[in-house]
Amino acid sequence: METTVLCLANSKKEGERCIAGIDVRTGQWVRPVSRHTPKGEVPLRERQVNGQEPQPLDLIQMDLAHDGPAGFDYCHAKENRWIEAKPWTKLSVAGVKDLQPYLCNSARILHSHAKYTRPDIIGAKPLVERTTLELRKVQRISFDQSGGKWKATLATAEGIELRGISVTDCVLTEQLNARTFIGQQGYAVISLGVPWVPPIEEWAEGPVGWKLLAGWIPIQA
Repeated sequence: METTVLCLANSKKEGERCIAGIDVRTGQWVRPVSRHTPKGEVPLRERQVNGQEPQPLDLIQMDLAHDGPAGFDYCHAKENRWIEAKPWTKLSVAGVKDLQPYLCNSARILHSHAKYTRPDIIGAKPLVERTTLELRKVQRISFDQSGGKWKATLATAEGIELRGISVTDCVLTEQLNARTFIGQQGYAVISLGVPWVPPIEEWAEGPVGWKLLAGWIPIQA
């Protein structure tokens, strides 16, 4: 199905990328998923737009199936859509003001107060509520580096604080490594990753989806 997607995230996943955005026809999140990789990560040959990486705020025309992988191994994500074999095309670029209709302001970020969510919590919900992607307006954000990986702590416009989530946004990671990141306000795409069990002694939750900072759009992009 030909779909116009407002791209909001291009993030690291298994050595490739995870792309996510809004289907502008329906206003719903979509996560294009490759049929040709182990965990649905999207290789360059499938995601490139006129030879370039998709960027946040790009409006991209792509061919997506009506469904995609949505079981426990994908945190029961309703947004996943299989990519069909047709090159992506960049139509135009949106503005930051165009993000307002898609902001989430619920009391919990992706179904929990923690920095992870159990897949069974999502799987027990009606399909329409099985969200694994959210866009939040952020009033304050800070970063620290541990083990070579960047972690973010943020406070949303609603006053919710989320601490120590992994940064997977590719451009933001480059800025942090180069110490060129400026500003504390913007729009954050929070995503749930593929469930896994952390190496924590006496961990009893089983595989969980960890919250990731998959996209960052400055307040004045």
